[in-house]
Amino acid sequence: MPFLLCLPRLARDYMLSSCETKSRFFLPLCFFVSFVVCLLLAGCAGEPKHPTWTNATGAEQNERLMWQSIHEEEWVNVERHLSPTFIGVTPNGRMFDRAGWVELWKGAEVQEFSLGEMQIQPEGSDMKATYILHVKASAKAPLPSSGLRVISIWQEVKSRWMLTAMSITAIQNQ
Repeated sequence: MPFLLCLPRLARDYMLSSCETKSRFFLPLCFFVSFVVCLLLAGCAGEPKHPTWTNATGAEQNERLMWQSIHEEEWVNVERHLSPTFIGVTPNGRMFDRAGWVELWKGAEVQEFSLGEMQIQPEGSDMKATYILHVKASAKAPLPSSGLRVISIWQEVKSRWMLTAMSITAIQNQ
């Protein structure tokens, strides 16, 4: 009879020990699942509000960052994102390599810029961007006020996007 009185206590002790074992197993599992869910939700947050070179998600943001770097005279960022084999063509038909392109824009002293009618077309590991650019620069670099049509090619190299070619053409008023 005393054995029967001890049964509820034994059952309770067994249940507690079983729960402790389960919680030791499920607690880390719950933390892991919560961590994965948080990562997934963070990835679904959309485009960054203030893109930087490290969190830019596409060619349009990279293009804007390139012109922002030229405007703010951040030449290290400009050079870092120009391919070593970069070729640029100006509205008057002059062709420049990477070093010449940087010097061209250093001398231009960009005061304001705006991009419009942006279109991005993926082509394999490359991205082609076409847009209209309006630039206000110093008198050293007279640019047409009607705007410029730009075609640029971005290529992903070692998980970083690099500008490989850019052609700028003056828009003709009709």
